[in-house]
This record gives sequence, C-alpha cells and structure tokens, in this order.
Amino acid sequence: MANKYWIANNPNSEVTDAEAQKIEELSATTVSLNELNSSCDASIIAPVKLLVSAAVPQNTRLIKLSHASTPIEVTGPDGVRLGGQTMFITNVSASGTAAHTVTLASGTFDGTNNKATLNAPGESLHVWFDSSGEGAIINNVGSVALSSV
Repeated sequence: MANKYWIANNPNSEVTDAEAQKIEELSATTVSLNELNSSCDASIIAPVKLLVSAAVPQNTRLIKLSHASTPIEVTGPDGVRLGGQTMFITNVSASGTAAHTVTLASGTFDGTNNKATLNAPGESLHVWFDSSGEGAIINNVGSVALSSV
C-alpha cells in the first residue's frame, strides 16, 4: 500500500510517493518558484522586437532592435531577475549604423558593465546571468560595445 502525504497537514492536499520525492528534489535546489515560473513563461521567452525606444519588462530575455537611422534605447531588463537564465539581444536592422543601446536595471553583462551598444546589423550579445545578476558573455557577435552607466 502506498504512503499518503499531506501538504501542511491538509488532507485535501494529498500527494503520492513520487510527487513527494519531486517536491523534495525541488526544495533541495536554490530555484525559487518565481524563477521557475519565469523560465517557463512563453510571453517572456517570445522576442520583443523594438522599432523605437522603450522600457521592457524586467525579465525580458530576447530583444530584437530594428531601425536603420534612429538609435533605440532600451531600459528595464534586470540581471538579478534573470538569474540562472540567458538573454539574447540582436540588431536585426537591414542597414544603418544607429547606436542602439540596452541598459540593465540591475546587474551587469560581464561583471562590470551594464550597458550594451549595438551599432551594426547582425551584431548580437548572448549572456548568462547568475543569481546575483552578474552576467557571463556566452557570445559577442560583431563588436557589441559594453560600458557602465
């Protein structure tokens, strides 16, 4: 006969042995439920394509910048909120040298710099963030410039 477990001594929240083992596995990690939900949220994973300057949600992970002549300034992504996740930023403009920028609300792209400047079509930056918001650059395609503001 299988054991019965109740969450918070509530008999209406019965779980099986297998479910109890999964709960134990999850509780042994440092992942919060908010981080877990964010990593699975399709609205966050979906690309944000910008033609003008804008603030984006803190947990935006994919940003596409597209304007040939007017610089796009993006604010809002948060390295701390993106802990354990990656962010991809790319200049999808067909032409031009407009200096598009993405500035993090907190955290850094590389341990020092919180602003990325993409000024040529095809430039992109792929970054992984740790739980403190410190990024590690996975790939810098072209020559995305980093600075601190």
